[in-house]
Order: sequence, then structure tokens, then C-alpha cells
Amino acid sequence: MFKKILILCAIPLLFISAYAKELGFSGQTSYQRSGGAVTLVSNTIHNNRDGGTSGTLKLMLWATPAPYDGKNINGFVVAQTELGSLLGNTYFPNISRTVSFLTPSAGSYYMTLTLSEYRNGRYQIVDYMNYSNMEAF
Repeated sequence: MFKKILILCAIPLLFISAYAKELGFSGQTSYQRSGGAVTLVSNTIHNNRDGGTSGTLKLMLWATPAPYDGKNINGFVVAQTELGSLLGNTYFPNISRTVSFLTPSAGSYYMTLTLSEYRNGRYQIVDYMNYSNMEAF
């Protein structure tokens, strides 16, 4: 009897982890600043959902006082670009977008690239990449 309970409890955990990466980055991401511009790069952004279309996707580069933990993000959006929507079971390959860079308030910050999807009336982070180096402004 006890073994059956453990198996039943494990099943919901599998569904949670399966849905965590329906939409997100694959491969490497990076950013490169040059003067008042920054280039945001991702090898691939995938939509592993069966059918349908994602909401509008947006890349955002953040300057944060601490590494982003996947919950509430606190900091400055220093660059952003819209990517459009993505059909289910498809991907955007080789993304490289050069956009304006907005310098945050003076200080040292961790940099985080987020992928957000517009749904339920707002952009929601669906994946992210923290970069280990701090930048001083």
C-alpha cells in the first residue's frame, strides 16, 4: 500500500517539471554592449507546446542587485526587444537583436536575460539566464 502512495505522489511532480520548459531558451545566450547599444543573442527559443500559438514573446535584459531566483525580479530593464509569437512545436533559431541600452542607476549589478510571454494581460517570465559577472555603472 505504501509503495502505491509514493508512486501517486511522484506523478504530479513529473507534470510540473514537464510544463516548466514548454517555452524557453535552448543552447547558449549572451549579450554584448557597445556604447549605447547592446546585442541580445540566443541560439534557439523553443515552443514545445502541442499546437496553438504562444503569446507575444519578448527578450529583456535586466540589471539586478542579486541574481534572479525565478520568482519576483527586482531591478532595471536595460534593454528589450519583441520577437513575435511562436507556433507550437516550433522554434526561433539564431536570434541576434541589437537594441538601445539604458544605463541603470550608479552601482554594481548582476545581469539577467529573460524570455517573457504576453498572457493574461501582462508579460510573464517563462525562462531566464543569469550571468555570473557583475557590471559596474
